[in-house]
Amino acid sequence: MVAARAFHPMCGAALALALAAAPAAAVDQSGGLLPVPAETINRGDTVSADMLTERHFYYDPNRPLAVLTDPSRAIGREARRTLPAGKPIPLNAFQTSRVVFRGKPTQARFRMGNLTITTTVLPQADGGVGDIVQARNLDSNRMVSGIVGMDGAIEVSAP
Repeated sequence: MVAARAFHPMCGAALALALAAAPAAAVDQSGGLLPVPAETINRGDTVSADMLTERHFYYDPNRPLAVLTDPSRAIGREARRTLPAGKPIPLNAFQTSRVVFRGKPTQARFRMGNLTITTTVLPQADGGVGDIVQARNLDSNRMVSGIVGMDGAIEVSAP
């Protein structure tokens, strides 16, 4: 059995008065400056410092943001998609610049101690520094996997 409760008009007035007297800004609504593109950044463009500016946005500083807050995390990286001017930049909007391209022959190196074996491979996907890429060895026609190095070579390790 559910008991019906009567709402006393004095309780409602007291509640309204209490809410009105409560500090309106319990949460900091001041926000802050966020990096935004100064002009539209197209997909595939490498971001430089002059391509970014800052703009004030209102947000709760106690909540994690899904947008970029540190411009240094964007500089030197490649835009994964078009970034409109003046809009906050999503965290997943960048990728490392590709140094290995699918179908473009590159070198693969296997190192063990003082021994280094180098061969030419055909990458099966684009990759940036530190990415794991599969490639076909042009001499043996076997697939190998390795980590893309700064020089665009693929470092292969022993299985």
